[in-house]
Amino acid sequence: MFVGVTSLFNKILKKFFTTLTALVLVLLYSSGILSKEIPIRFQHLTIEDGLPQNSVLATLQDSTGFMWFGTETGLARYDGYSFKVFKHEANNSRSLSHNYITKIIEDSQGNLWVGTRGGGLNYFNTTTEQFTNFRNQANNPNSLSHDFIYTMTEDSQGNLWLGTVGGGLNYFDTQTEQFTHYRHQKNDSASLSNDIVLNIVEDKHQNLWLGTTNGLNYFNIKTEKFTQYHHNPDDSNSLSHNAVFSITEDANSNLWIGTKGGGLNHFNTQTKQFTHYRYQKHNPNSLSVDAIYAVFQDSQNNLWIGTDNGGLNYFDIKNKSFIQYRHQSNNPHSLTHDTVMSIAEDNQGNIWIGTLGGGINHFNINHEPFTHLSHQTNDVNSLSNNNVFSIAEDSQGDLWVGTFGGGLNYVNSKTKQVTHYRHQANNPNSISHDFVSNIIETKDGNFWIGTNKGIDYFSRKNKQFTRYGHQENNENSLSHDVVLSMIKDNQDNLWIGTYRGVNHFNTTTKIFTHYRHNNNDPKSLSSDSVMSIAQDSQGNLWLGTDKGLNYFNTTTKKFTYYRHQDNDLYSLSNDAVSNITEDSRGIIWVGTYNGLNKFDSKLKQFKTYNQLNGLPDNVIYGIEEDTQGHIWVSTNQGLSRMEAKTETFKSYNVSDGLQSNEFNIGSSFKSKTGELFFGGVNGLNRFYPEKIKDDTKPPKVVITNMLLLNKSVPIAPNTDSTIEKNEHFSLAKTIHETHSIALTHQDNIIAFEFSTLHFNNTKKNQFAYKLEGWDADWVNTDYKNRRATYTNLPHGDYTFKVKASNSDGYWNEAGTSLKITVLPPPWKTWWAYTLYGLALLLVVFSYIRSQQRKLIFEKQLNAQLEGKVAERTAALKLSNEHLEELSLTDQLTGLKNRRFVMNNLQNDIDLITRKQKKSRLSNNSQVESELDHIFFLIDLDHFKQVNDIHGHSAGDAVLVQTKVILEKIFRETDYLVRWGGEEFLVIARFTDRKKAPELAERLRKAFEEYSFDVGKENSIALTCSIGYASFPFLTGQAAQLEWERVIDIADHCLYAAKKSYRNAWVGLNNIDCYGENLVSKITHNTQGLIDLKKLAVESSILDTSVIKWK
Repeated sequence: MFVGVTSLFNKILKKFFTTLTALVLVLLYSSGILSKEIPIRFQHLTIEDGLPQNSVLATLQDSTGFMWFGTETGLARYDGYSFKVFKHEANNSRSLSHNYITKIIEDSQGNLWVGTRGGGLNYFNTTTEQFTNFRNQANNPNSLSHDFIYTMTEDSQGNLWLGTVGGGLNYFDTQTEQFTHYRHQKNDSASLSNDIVLNIVEDKHQNLWLGTTNGLNYFNIKTEKFTQYHHNPDDSNSLSHNAVFSITEDANSNLWIGTKGGGLNHFNTQTKQFTHYRYQKHNPNSLSVDAIYAVFQDSQNNLWIGTDNGGLNYFDIKNKSFIQYRHQSNNPHSLTHDTVMSIAEDNQGNIWIGTLGGGINHFNINHEPFTHLSHQTNDVNSLSNNNVFSIAEDSQGDLWVGTFGGGLNYVNSKTKQVTHYRHQANNPNSISHDFVSNIIETKDGNFWIGTNKGIDYFSRKNKQFTRYGHQENNENSLSHDVVLSMIKDNQDNLWIGTYRGVNHFNTTTKIFTHYRHNNNDPKSLSSDSVMSIAQDSQGNLWLGTDKGLNYFNTTTKKFTYYRHQDNDLYSLSNDAVSNITEDSRGIIWVGTYNGLNKFDSKLKQFKTYNQLNGLPDNVIYGIEEDTQGHIWVSTNQGLSRMEAKTETFKSYNVSDGLQSNEFNIGSSFKSKTGELFFGGVNGLNRFYPEKIKDDTKPPKVVITNMLLLNKSVPIAPNTDSTIEKNEHFSLAKTIHETHSIALTHQDNIIAFEFSTLHFNNTKKNQFAYKLEGWDADWVNTDYKNRRATYTNLPHGDYTFKVKASNSDGYWNEAGTSLKITVLPPPWKTWWAYTLYGLALLLVVFSYIRSQQRKLIFEKQLNAQLEGKVAERTAALKLSNEHLEELSLTDQLTGLKNRRFVMNNLQNDIDLITRKQKKSRLSNNSQVESELDHIFFLIDLDHFKQVNDIHGHSAGDAVLVQTKVILEKIFRETDYLVRWGGEEFLVIARFTDRKKAPELAERLRKAFEEYSFDVGKENSIALTCSIGYASFPFLTGQAAQLEWERVIDIADHCLYAAKKSYRNAWVGLNNIDCYGENLVSKITHNTQGLIDLKKLAVESSILDTSVIKWK
């Protein structure tokens, strides 16, 4: 009976202490004593990005800076943008022995050792990119004990220690390439505790600690003895579980041990005591699960634990608490998978996480300044809606968030619990609308809330909302229910911007006073749509509308407004004013839909900042000043900070951790502690600007690939005949370790790919490349275009250079370079030119000899040839002259043709022009008349009837006989031309124009009296019509009217003769007719110009008034 009571009492006591412990832990958590959660935004790399497989069992950064990942289907090297994958190739002994990678380490020489599951050990030469395999050989006791390697490490002497699954511990002498085995001996407690070795760590004393499936082992390298540590159920200070998967040594030479089933152990190497950290169901700050695959301490002494289906855990060593990071299906920046197999840190402080099925995750807690709050499906402690339009922090440091469609959110800063206040149709004490545009705390800790249905007063004590809205018949109510903007003034009253002007709300009397736009009052509000309001340090108001900025003098109650003026650079940049802020220096900053404006209150001028000044976008949504005096603006393309002194901008976008690139109008806030808040379409960001530190470390630049004819050039060392070499060119070692190359003239399309081994926000890295000897300037590019291509380079020496900046704009100006020699083609080499010289000498010598022999022979032939040449030259000259004559002669009549006139008349024209200039200088008018050329155009009257009645042969006979008439009347020096058909041109050269009527009459009579023989003893009589004009038509001004136009005037006269009378002649002389388009004037108004005495007509028609001008 006594024993039973005691047992019952012990059970009650145990249950009490268990409950008490859980309660204390919950209270500690809720009170915020435990560590504050570190926000992590995981970046992901998966098979879609080029990873060969999504289970990443091993992770490493090599000394060059590349990241290496071991997967179940190959080894992958990552350069920040792309993967290069190495796999087993059946017919290549220098390839990877097996694709299942379990471990990767780098030795002190910079080469890699790769452990596999079933393929043994691989040595990877990073220069030649070739593998050497070490496998278990049944008949060789000095070979690897087992081909399944799980873990490896290099000791301080440069030798390798390998843990196998089933083959115990192996020591590998890298000089002799022999293995020494350490196996479990059943009856020897100083031997290895189990042949499955899962982890090996060399401590600061150069001894080894090994994790096995049966406990922890300490191995003294000198004595070659093992000390075993096992789980003892009766000893709370013993190892918590025997399956030891991970070990890391801290700065105090103590060990952190991850077990599969016993959680995390801290082992004090001095006291030999184990402290356990286990999963606790009711403690969210405990380890997430007890199965651990990886324990890693980073360069800042943070401890990271990778678990089996429990995600990643951060252990706060000081507070003895854990922060859990798990996969969240509705959070794209959460961990991709909850089983974490490997953890590593790179030289920039990035943590890389290899998962079982989720690929790679990486983050940098030093570069996560922006905390992101958003809506998470199925998470009641997240925002109710992602579209954030208003933010406030109350006097207790808690956050209030207004959303578009999700109502009001209250975020408890200590417990992280979120309370949602939504509109309830049947509850008049609920919030009036779920669109919350403004939040303002009162002195007593309550709130004024601006919504799409008026303003609400929220009492924190009774959690009820009191509504103040628009009432149609109440002029003292709100002018419009949609609240666009709202501030609390110095008297604790409200100013509320709506679609119907601005309202002053007396919070004591609850009366609204309206200020509206009045077309008849220039001192009224410029527009009724009031999107933003601010009160300056003088107590006056600034109001932003869709029609400019308004200044409201609270004493005079008058508005002064500022509008955009197209022709004024110092006016407001845009009339849609979205935000207004006064900074600590009293400067008014105005955000518009087309730029940021700084207002000079003395000059009443604005200075505009836009994309040309460095802003990411011209649409400004929010403006806040930080504690350092810098101006922060939210836009449609991210967040931007303007340095106060230099007025230069630095921008951040979604890749830096922003909720989105798009923010919302007026959704910004600055807390009393200097923390800034900006809301957008995907939640909000909160951050302390002073904690944002630039990454000042310039990136390492490497050339990652070389291509010829768009194909990667293979690495083919001369000593290896197993690798298929490029037809024209192969590298002896990897391109990033190559310093110079020589190409042939056939390598005419060459390209280089490059990267930065700097993994912080790689999409914002910038590059510039240049081929010295070819490119005049640097070619700037970004992460999307990291390839430089050159075609048909001339032979010579070049240097290809690449430089890059990190995401914060810090450049590695030295970059990297590669010397390139393009060899000349064989026909342009020195020996080819030597051959050319010898061949030329031989040709010259042979030529001289042959010339000497020819000289005598040529002298004998010369005499004969000279005679024949003279004969042929004379004959050729006669032939050419004859041909020339034929080309200038009408073949039927033997008269000159049009071509003759075109070729020869210009000489006369030039002579006339020169002599006129001389005559004007000497006032010799007689010379002028001697220069005249008279152009006669002759047309045979009724010539068509000759062809119709007597036939074309008769017509041809008439044309031939016309030559006889013309030669009879005119001189040999005159030009007699068949102009076309039955029309002839006679140019009486250097003939005084006064003789024109006489010559025209003689010619008319000659035709009239001539009897034309048309054959068959028949003859006919014909007459002709004649028109003429003289050149220069403008007396003394040969250059003013071309000879072709004078022919046009003669032609005009010819047709006047034909239409008026026939068998007649008509001529025109200029009297006082000048100006542009002279020929057109004459032909269109001939009679009028004659009547005005500007033209003189001469004709065989006695009554010139009957002449019919066309």
